[in-house]
Amino acid sequence: MGIWKNAFKLPKNKIVSEEEKKLLLKLSDKVKKRGLSDIIVLSIESSRPVHNLGAQSLIFLMPFITMIFKKEMAERFVKILENPDAVSFFIEQLTDDSSEKNRSKK
Repeated sequence: MGIWKNAFKLPKNKIVSEEEKKLLLKLSDKVKKRGLSDIIVLSIESSRPVHNLGAQSLIFLMPFITMIFKKEMAERFVKILENPDAVSFFIEQLTDDSSEKNRSKK
């Protein structure tokens, strides 16, 4: 039974770093300006069970992605997709209307 105890165990969630939060805040602002926050939230929530697969596919496609984006930026998005807390933070920013109002006042 010892081998099956950890067979399907996922790693614990990592804490979302300040750098990742800044990136997600910038991305959420761009999405909100275009009025796509509801569509993005729906698509992220519906694909939540396969985020790890999406991250692995980004790693597989990294040679092609680096033609468009910097390698560091693509690696950041892979880490964000692998971290459910980061994805939840992004969704909170998309659905939070008060944060947009506070930023526009400053």
